[in-house]
Amino acid sequence: KALDELNKYADQTIYNFTEMTRNIGLFTNAGVDLDESVAAIKGFSNAAAMAGTDSTRASLAMYQLSQAMSSGSVRLTDWKSLESANITGERFVDTIKETAKAHGIAIDDMIAKEGTFRETLKDGWLTADLMAEALDHYTLSTETMTEEEKKANRERLKSLGYTEEQIDKLFALGTEATNA
Repeated sequence: KALDELNKYADQTIYNFTEMTRNIGLFTNAGVDLDESVAAIKGFSNAAAMAGTDSTRASLAMYQLSQAMSSGSVRLTDWKSLESANITGERFVDTIKETAKAHGIAIDDMIAKEGTFRETLKDGWLTADLMAEALDHYTLSTETMTEEEKKANRERLKSLGYTEEQIDKLFALGTEATNA
């Protein structure tokens, strides 16, 4: 089922199925749940597309991300690899910040203390689960979901602590990312 989903996704994007299967292996080998891996790969690919990153650079960054996630958190060193792939733009950072806020992480205070978002990462607060959740937001396209899926995703996000306003923004982000 996971491979079928990635194959369908690969047909809709610049990413080929070989890259998708390689990446699913990296993520699951890193200990990320299969369904979470599929969502993270699709989300990361969509984020890369929004940033204008080509599939080769995205694939290399995905390798680094899988290694970071296997360690349990994304740290500053890992972030620098994502920066070199041109993926860590303002929208990407904002998505991670909104995800952190929904989970009660005082990211704005951390940024004020450390000076920049990237400097906060040295403390390891960006867990693999939090990153996977942030990446999943890039797959929330209202154009590809049924009404039932929209409702289920809305309820899931509410249960995770997101406000209605945040959910609407995440659906808009997911739609834009999928279209990218």
